[in-house]
Amino acid sequence: MFRPLRRQASPSFPVDKTGLSRAATRPMMRRMSRFPLRMVCHAVLRIDLVPAQVRELESTIRRRCQDSDAQLVDFCVDLGTPKRQAEDYPALDYFRAGKADALLIVCIPSDEPLPRGDFLTSRALSGFPAGWLAVPRLREVGLLPPAIGARSLARQRAIALRERRFPCAVIARWLDAEGYAAPNTAPGHWTRGDVLKLLREARSIPPQTPHTEHGEPDGAPAAVL
Repeated sequence: MFRPLRRQASPSFPVDKTGLSRAATRPMMRRMSRFPLRMVCHAVLRIDLVPAQVRELESTIRRRCQDSDAQLVDFCVDLGTPKRQAEDYPALDYFRAGKADALLIVCIPSDEPLPRGDFLTSRALSGFPAGWLAVPRLREVGLLPPAIGARSLARQRAIALRERRFPCAVIARWLDAEGYAAPNTAPGHWTRGDVLKLLREARSIPPQTPHTEHGEPDGAPAAVL
């Protein structure tokens, strides 16, 4: 029912009848059992599929994520009608809320042209029928607003996540997702080394309790999206 997906500048991978490569996500994700990569799938379906076939595609993608120690946060279906702005895509709501790390895009069938004039696919896929973008890349292509969270707020968030035993590499990924501006334009995203610097800075600064405008302690993350 589904045709194989062509992959961009990569070797051939075995595919199943959903058209999704069995290795489509595996080479691109780190092994994170306790802190999985939070993935949202945007599926562009331009052929008539019965609900059972859509569920089968979702199940296949969910299994591929699980095989790669990633968590499929949501599977969002798009019937291929071109849209003009980022707010028209439910899949991007998770990223604006800082609740996802990467967007997986799958177009079915894969051997037909992408929807003309579609805001998301024109920016994200470069003519190819499938791909994935991490949060920094989503910002770079204009699907998310720039990260503007201040360093002092990023430091507070890093401390809070470290207290929950988050590894530094995962803290870096969450800082990207929650909209804290990376300290350097190259590579343009938070790194493990950046997080270590934040934590060292925190040890040299007297502890303070953040307060709201009403004087109450504020323990919520200070993400700016």
